[in-house]
Amino acid sequence: MQVLPAEDPGHMDIKTKKTYLYFMTAALLLLAFYASPSQILAQETIKYPNVSGVFYPADKKQLKNTIATFMQNANTASAQDEHIFGIISPHAGYIYSGPVAAHAYRALQDKKYTRVILIGPSHYQWLDKIAVFEKGYFRTPLGDVAIDAKTTQALINGNKNIVNLPLAFEQEHALEVQIPFLQESLKDFKIVPIMLSNPSYKLCEELAAGLAGILSQDKDNTLIIASTDMSHYHSQAAAQKIDQATLATISRLDAEGLFRDCQLKKSELCGSAAVVTLILTMKKLGITNTKLLKYATSFNTTRTNNNKVVGYASIIFYKPQPDNTANKKGGEMLTEEQKKSLLEIAKMTISEYIKEQTTPQINDIDPAFLEKRGAFVTLKKKGNLRGCIGRIVGDTQLVRVVQEMAIEAATRDPRFEPVREDELESIVLEISVLSPLKQIFDIDEIEVGKHGLLIRKNFGSGLLLPQVATEYGWSKEEFLKHTCLKAGLPPDAWMKNAQIYIFSAEVFGEE
Repeated sequence: MQVLPAEDPGHMDIKTKKTYLYFMTAALLLLAFYASPSQILAQETIKYPNVSGVFYPADKKQLKNTIATFMQNANTASAQDEHIFGIISPHAGYIYSGPVAAHAYRALQDKKYTRVILIGPSHYQWLDKIAVFEKGYFRTPLGDVAIDAKTTQALINGNKNIVNLPLAFEQEHALEVQIPFLQESLKDFKIVPIMLSNPSYKLCEELAAGLAGILSQDKDNTLIIASTDMSHYHSQAAAQKIDQATLATISRLDAEGLFRDCQLKKSELCGSAAVVTLILTMKKLGITNTKLLKYATSFNTTRTNNNKVVGYASIIFYKPQPDNTANKKGGEMLTEEQKKSLLEIAKMTISEYIKEQTTPQINDIDPAFLEKRGAFVTLKKKGNLRGCIGRIVGDTQLVRVVQEMAIEAATRDPRFEPVREDELESIVLEISVLSPLKQIFDIDEIEVGKHGLLIRKNFGSGLLLPQVATEYGWSKEEFLKHTCLKAGLPPDAWMKNAQIYIFSAEVFGEE
């Protein structure tokens, strides 16, 4: 069945939405009228899908292919080495929000979780308490996922405002659309379905306290997902402005400020209570790092109607993993022989590409070159820069990154004309192999000469390699200022809630 444009309220017109709700209600009434009591009891153990064939394909093969395509197009290498404890993911029809949601779910691949807590809004029913689906299964075209009844019962027993209310889930899609992505990303997990619609900060605090208490001894095996879309039905420009402010508040883990802004309509999140609860829970568990993997609007994903868009974001909450490269001898990533070999590969790649427009195949590759790393390739001629292009995150094997960046630096650096064949003999190469990025909250962690900087704020992003600060003799503050300028930001943006990352680089070149 074709996937129809659907989201709530996103992209269903009023007539379509009323028709959809009419048939859903009629179907439930017919079930109650004709089913025997024993049949109804049997049905209670399985939560059947509401929007299969509407928000996402009902056919198993088509659904798997749709998700696989989204995953393949998502670049989340900067997050795949991190221990992820929570994510924010959108819940519209897959043709709208699927490409954005895939970023968070691809980052989860190859990770192990035994429990996934799903928190979302109720679009169709007003809930004055927190609703959970206590036991049974959620069904999708990909199969059934069991509910973690032990956790749901613990939540219910721990707070009178948390109640078992399966009927609250009957028409809701906010949690359902997350499950096929989970089924394609993880194995052997159970879910804890939770819904809120009452915009009460107190309820968010109570739920966060209950979750943190349960997870305090077992947080490493649990993932929490807050299901939400962002601004609704503004122009593309207006949506981006609203959502930028919202994303900045989330990155600061300012739960109270986010709740207040949503109440004042300065921020728009249909799952605001879910996101506030997630932030509060993460802070209680000591998880203070966030990373925006992808932001887009419905116009970005469908290229239709830029006057009435819905915003989507994939965000992770994580704990940085230690950089194991520091355990190698002398803290070096590569031996002298490996450095020499990598320079030869880069040199050969540039030469063959410029002469023949082909990329050489490398056989008998050193195992160290198969590690996924970020890297920059710099070209100099008579001591002057002739090209420099790099990839920040380690999403590809080092040998491939060096080949690709060598070609980019030689032929596609917008500051220079492509290198000519008669220049090849005079080109000198330098390679910078990067360690994983580490977000910092205290600039005292920056060591000039050792660390490079990446600064991000809203949609601005700038990076400078460690050797740049050394070459210009910059102080720490000057290094920060120039990295902000590289990002197109004011020079003091680093002091105003920008995200600051440090990394080390092993720099080596031809003599």
